[in-house]
Amino acid sequence: MKKGHCAFKLTRRSNGRAGAGAPVSLVVGRTSAGHWATAEGTAKGVFVLPMLAGPHEDPGGYRENCRGAKQAARHRILRPAMAGALCLLAPVLVDCALAAKGDKKLDTSLREAVHSVPVVAAGASIVVTSFRPRGNGPFPWIVLSHGTRPTPEANRALGRYRPLYPVREWVRRGYAVFVPVRRGYGASGGEKFADSYGSCRHPDFRRAGEGAALDLLATVEWAKAQRDVDSKRWLLVGQSAGGFASIYTASKRPAGLVTVLAFSPGRGAGHAKQRRGEPCASDRMAELFASIAPQIAVPVLWFYAENDELLGPRVQKLWFESFRSAGGRGELVVAPPFPEARGHGVFPSSSGIPIWTAAVSKFFDSQGLALPF
Repeated sequence: MKKGHCAFKLTRRSNGRAGAGAPVSLVVGRTSAGHWATAEGTAKGVFVLPMLAGPHEDPGGYRENCRGAKQAARHRILRPAMAGALCLLAPVLVDCALAAKGDKKLDTSLREAVHSVPVVAAGASIVVTSFRPRGNGPFPWIVLSHGTRPTPEANRALGRYRPLYPVREWVRRGYAVFVPVRRGYGASGGEKFADSYGSCRHPDFRRAGEGAALDLLATVEWAKAQRDVDSKRWLLVGQSAGGFASIYTASKRPAGLVTVLAFSPGRGAGHAKQRRGEPCASDRMAELFASIAPQIAVPVLWFYAENDELLGPRVQKLWFESFRSAGGRGELVVAPPFPEARGHGVFPSSSGIPIWTAAVSKFFDSQGLALPF
């Protein structure tokens, strides 16, 4: 065994998590992002486990890394990946394109691939789906963030987020698209939702933003290591809770970010006692938008439909004006009533494409953004 690497055996259940079952082997190595990680390879699958060690750390204490890997595996951080594949490439562990067992067939016309991306600060990993135009790049790109569903059960059943109508539109226009599933949701799994804000009675929207930002920023750093993308031309794009996550993440000022496109952004909607168009604790959300506005250095497009039954006209204006009056740059666009998804689904819908693309094109022009569209 070479210095800086270790191997040990654990057992796993048939669902791919550590526990009783067939023996497996794990090897410690470095990912292309420079993080220490472990990969499990068996005849039945591959599992990728981010290590708690930071980037570019000297592995001189590799025995400690082995202990950390064992501990993390026993706490069920392992995630199932592509059946029948092996990613044990010693002495270096490389990132692998992974297709989860039983997952939807990959769309070759979009160069679709699935990846396991470490969220080192959280000691976890998330599933990211990538889509690319034809060619070698370097492409401009977007990080596309999903919303939330009304119940925990529905959120855990999300699988991978694949909004193919808008994805095809972005790819057709020359953009690579990276779609993370946040911790706790669908394919990424986990005991807790990374972006949970608690209850409507006592919401902590900042905690939700911080949790989501960890996952989005991990996706950004991983994406920047891809050779075919332009690290200085990328966008945060999100739907509903994903729009909120995108706006909040922009307050961290990640390098190379050009703009944020937030479609129906917000949190607190869909709860059992919601009145039409009125999410819970909308004033607290307005305060949060005002507090992060000075830290956001790029323009933000706030896009809603007039008849959004989850986030109605009052909160649309309240949140945008709170952001703008506190120094945030951007524009509020309110589209005419939209018939699908109770007015909350213009962006994911095929019939919404001409509506949101027209708004984005105009926004790029008005903000003087040097981006193709």
